[in-house]
Amino acid sequence: MPKLVFLLLLALLMVVSPEMSSAEPTASASPEAATLGPPKVHRPNYKRYRGNSRSKKRRRGLFKRWAARRKAKRQQKAAPPRRGVIRVDAPDVKMPPKPQP
Repeated sequence: MPKLVFLLLLALLMVVSPEMSSAEPTASASPEAATLGPPKVHRPNYKRYRGNSRSKKRRRGLFKRWAARRKAKRQQKAAPPRRGVIRVDAPDVKMPPKPQP
């Protein structure tokens, strides 16, 4: 298999003409354009403070969320049943009157 790939690559290189493969600038290009490179992009060596966003935890994936939900339901079923809310009746005794000054 590798020999076949190598032979096909050599055949491809023989078909390609050397004029097309060599990248030479045309004569119509100005010498100023050849000396100028691409525009410089400003890249500061500091990073703006963005709060605590760099250490924020990622959301769980779909399957981990499903597993956590199943686990929570199992724990909820296994927990002892809660007793009802304790209700207290209104007091029967009236408060003593405030002392008069």
